[in-house]
Amino acid sequence: MSRALLLLVAAGALAAADAPEGKKDLERMQGDWARVELVLDGQKYTGDDALGAFRTVKGDHYTVFRWEKPLGGGTFKIDASQKPRTIDLFPTNSPMGKPIRAIYEWDGERLRICNAAPGKDRPTDFSAKAGSGHTVNVWERERK
Repeated sequence: MSRALLLLVAAGALAAADAPEGKKDLERMQGDWARVELVLDGQKYTGDDALGAFRTVKGDHYTVFRWEKPLGGGTFKIDASQKPRTIDLFPTNSPMGKPIRAIYEWDGERLRICNAAPGKDRPTDFSAKAGSGHTVNVWERERK
C-alpha cells in the first residue's frame, strides 16, 4: 500500500473515531475493565482462565493484565459508524506486526469484543465457533 493511501486510510479511521458516536464510544471505553466471559475458538473458559484478565484504557491506548502482571498493550482505532461497530488493535509487541481486526458492541455496561487472529479477516458476528480462530471477550467495568 502506498504511503499516500496509508495516510488516507489513517485519516478516515481518525475521522470515524471523531464522529459523535465514535467519540461517545471512545469515552465510554476509558478506565479499568475486568473480563467476565471468554470463548476462544469454540472453547468457553471459566474461573481464573476467564476472570483473571483485566485491561486499562487511556485515550487510544490499552494495557492487558493477568491479575496485576502486565501482559501487553498497544493502541486501537474504532469506527462506530460500521454495522457491527469495528475496532482494530495494534499491539506494541506483536510478533507478526499485524493488526487484530475485531467488532464490538455494548450490552448495557458490558463491552463485548469479537476478534480474529492477527492479520486475519474481521469477524462478521459475535461468535467464536470451533475452527473459526475467533475470540470473544466480554468486559465489565471494574468497581472500585
